[in-house]
Amino acid sequence: MNKNTLPDNILNMPKVELHLHLEGAFTFEYLFGLVQKYGGDPEVNSIDDLKKKFVFTDFQNFIKAWFWKNKFFRRPEDFEESVYQTIADLSKQKIIYAETFFSPWDFASSGLRMEEITEATISGMQRAVSDFPIRCNLVADIVRDHGAETAMQRLDQLMPYLHNGVTGVGLGGNERDFPAVLFKDVFIEAKKRGFRTAVHAGEAAGPESVWSAIKDLYAERIGHGVRAVEDPALMDYLKTNKIPLEVCITSNLQTKVFNTLEEHPFDRMYKEGFMVTVNSDDPPMFGANLTDEFALLYNKMNYTLEDFFTLARNAINSSFAEETEKEGLRRIVNIYAGFINHF
Repeated sequence: MNKNTLPDNILNMPKVELHLHLEGAFTFEYLFGLVQKYGGDPEVNSIDDLKKKFVFTDFQNFIKAWFWKNKFFRRPEDFEESVYQTIADLSKQKIIYAETFFSPWDFASSGLRMEEITEATISGMQRAVSDFPIRCNLVADIVRDHGAETAMQRLDQLMPYLHNGVTGVGLGGNERDFPAVLFKDVFIEAKKRGFRTAVHAGEAAGPESVWSAIKDLYAERIGHGVRAVEDPALMDYLKTNKIPLEVCITSNLQTKVFNTLEEHPFDRMYKEGFMVTVNSDDPPMFGANLTDEFALLYNKMNYTLEDFFTLARNAINSSFAEETEKEGLRRIVNIYAGFINHF
């Protein structure tokens, strides 16, 4: 989808993103530079070759590509610069607030300590926030695939960064092989310590994954959650309790959670009053940033400017920002809406 197919009043409106993985938000040029820097890969001799690595047949194929590209992030400065570039790009899309996932335990094979990656990520974020009109918070993904046995240790490692760049904990990764209930004690403890919670569920696994995220982990937000449509009782629960869903339409199509846009439940959920937000997940890996997601909704589903204002307010209300910051974000959106409506 070409973002230039959006009218200027939508293209330039203030936006909010709640589901983006920093490690999956690199530019191809930057990753190709890292591939060359660290000895390369015999299958990757150009950016076009690199892009072929990110054509997915299913969700497991996506996970494989995810860990493949991780091996080329080997030094703290690799993370800091990538984070800076990513947040700069978000700002260029008129995103005024973002909550981004990062997974500092994914790079142990490169000999990097969690603390090095976390501090480099925070540094890159702080540099970008000082240079561009955007605010950010980090959500640390403790990742199912690293196992539940050491998850409490990972939570302990995060404590020095709580309210110092990190606002929450998430749980991504393979939800079929590592069900949410395995991490129950960790998430209960995380909430006691003051972390906000966002759990991936209802993407590669079905409604039972979403139920577990809510009932066992007390998740405040659900990452994806789209397979909730398979369970009418769950749909009623999500709608009645206004549980926010971080929906990533293009991501779901690329990983074959749904085969066609017509099958995807986002439009139904939005029109029925669910607390849905729209997000990009891993923009270069799926070929669509948040602006492209807006263009998809505008061109394929006839969403209007007012619909996008509703989605922006949903995201603000669902965010982990402090209430005073939410008020400021709402003010920015409302001022823009008033200006546009005046003309």
